[in-house]
Amino acid sequence: MTLACPVSCLGLRTVGDLVRLLEEAGRLARLSEVEHPAGLVTHRHPRGVVSLDCPLECLALPVRTANRLHYYRESCRTVGDLLRLLQSGDLLNVQGIGAGTVAEIRRVFVLAGINPDDWQPTDKA
Repeated sequence: MTLACPVSCLGLRTVGDLVRLLEEAGRLARLSEVEHPAGLVTHRHPRGVVSLDCPLECLALPVRTANRLHYYRESCRTVGDLLRLLQSGDLLNVQGIGAGTVAEIRRVFVLAGINPDDWQPTDKA
């Protein structure tokens, strides 16, 4: 990719995709929430950490994966919901999510500071 590439090279289809990209860039740059441009921060993390109560948007999920989870017939709206789906094995029941996507979701949890292998279903969010 070069600076002359069209925006579509970034995989952006909607304004929401652009907002998520900018939020992720801010997270990667380790900007505090007050340094984000106005209107991009939609959720504040308790103690600055992604928690199980956070919406899925707080995870750096690929757009395709986030869309699959959004349209899943069961409720999967929070980080905790996704973690429960992962641990129960039901994540593979989501149409379009296979073993590769599950591995990718595990990596996203680790990047967010949540070890899905150590989490117990009795933990409180």
